[in-house]
Amino acid sequence: MSASTSASPPVLLTITKYVATLTLNRPNRGNALNAAVITLLQAHLSQLASDPRVHVVILTGSGKYFCTGMDLASGPASDSSAAQRSFREGIKLYDTLALFPKPLVARINGPVLGGGLGLFFTTNIRVALRSSYFALTEVKRGLIPAIISRYIVPEVGSFRANEYMLTGRRVSAAEFVSAGFVTCVVDTPEELDSKTAEYVDMLLTSAPGAMRNIKELVRVVAAGGRGDEAEERVRTHVEGAFLGMMKSEEAAYGIMCFAQKVDPDWTRREEVEEGNEPKAKL
Repeated sequence: MSASTSASPPVLLTITKYVATLTLNRPNRGNALNAAVITLLQAHLSQLASDPRVHVVILTGSGKYFCTGMDLASGPASDSSAAQRSFREGIKLYDTLALFPKPLVARINGPVLGGGLGLFFTTNIRVALRSSYFALTEVKRGLIPAIISRYIVPEVGSFRANEYMLTGRRVSAAEFVSAGFVTCVVDTPEELDSKTAEYVDMLLTSAPGAMRNIKELVRVVAAGGRGDEAEERVRTHVEGAFLGMMKSEEAAYGIMCFAQKVDPDWTRREEVEEGNEPKAKL
């Protein structure tokens, strides 16, 4: 990823062949999150969520860092209203990522610190350079990872969350692979690109609507909860997901392709549905 200039936006967006790439573009600040980054990233995500040209989104950083978390250069919020505004903006961004309806692929090009782990843990596929590392360093600054705890603790569990958050230690990409938090590690930037592309290609052979429903299904089932009411809520969602799948046009098309022994082309099917060609009979 190229270095930014003073005229470059803090988040870059490119769309090519059903794949959008969002690049955090403040390499001189370790791609730290400030108000401009959060606002632009939020705007791009809102656009991409409903863009039929986009089936998969890649999130990465420019320069040698993926993301070093919140930009602390301006110091702590000076009053309670500023602190509340910062909280609302942060929660909105991470919720948008956590609830994003399309697959998110993290291309981890370097270290991930603090709030950057909030971004990281909202993604679905995570490919990392072996030289990258991860650390929740807030405690070393007298801070706590309050906002991102909502997205990290359910992923890593309370035992590891306590360790990572209390010590602030650096955790290697290899350790994160062993723990099940990174999909795979590679040794060079070239391998990072090729392995990321490999996973993207897998996702492009998956039905977009089914992927959206799977993400929601996993989120609801994982949230679960205890007691009869929580179990009934999960059961109701699972039943609705199953019944919706059975009568969907995507399922009809996929089963038809299976019967005809051909691979479904989900990108072409969407082009047809958008009216670029006569409507296909599914």
